[in-house]
Amino acid sequence: MVVGITKIRNEEHIIEDTLDNWHEWCDLVHVYDDCSTDRTAEICRAHPIVNEVLTSDCFDPDRERAEWYCRQTIMQSARRFIGPADWIVYFDGDEWLFDFDKEMLSNPDAPPCIACKSFESFITPEDEGYHDFRDREWVGPEWELAHYFYRNQFVDGWHLPDQRHATLRVRMGVPPLNGVVRHWGQGISVQNFERKCNYYTSTFGPKYAEKWEKRKGHAVREGYTSHFGTKLVRWQDVLEGSVETWHRDHTQLVD
Repeated sequence: MVVGITKIRNEEHIIEDTLDNWHEWCDLVHVYDDCSTDRTAEICRAHPIVNEVLTSDCFDPDRERAEWYCRQTIMQSARRFIGPADWIVYFDGDEWLFDFDKEMLSNPDAPPCIACKSFESFITPEDEGYHDFRDREWVGPEWELAHYFYRNQFVDGWHLPDQRHATLRVRMGVPPLNGVVRHWGQGISVQNFERKCNYYTSTFGPKYAEKWEKRKGHAVREGYTSHFGTKLVRWQDVLEGSVETWHRDHTQLVD
């Protein structure tokens, strides 16, 4: 069995499509709704793949603590329904998975963790006036090696401030890569982008404030470049493997 878990807040604009995407890879999904003020929880409860929605009306002002606590809480709840050899996959509400070989999860010798290449989506000049984010063509060529799939018996979970990758009970090197993720966050809409900037500058805390302050007003990538200053590539070319991409650790942020 593959059980998805996600921590979300105010994702009514995308969460139904996200759950549709992960329906292909997950048997069930458990959701932690982190004090949403929109219809996010309602949409999740109505989705056929969702087994549980935990909601909190307590907005933790320590957002680095909230990041790990919400993930750990929903994982512990989901574990009631799975066995040691089953899989847990964590995804955010604006991340979609493509080209994943699910047969890897059936291998009894599979590693404790499987990672994906995660690409950032961007808005470009030809997108102005088009409100359906699914029509966006461009992503940055840099990818993050992001941990997504964990075999239940090998994962401890989350306990560190702002922790995204779960802690494992065993030592392992770089996990194998399988599948690609499109992170829609910065490519959904100009309004959503500015809301994201304001969240990280005014609400989250100082960790990312300077970086996101510089990004205000720059949702549309006029020069067709990523935040690393490299030329954007078409998502379809990424899926077809016809364009060069690289690990983002080999580059530096320029904006």
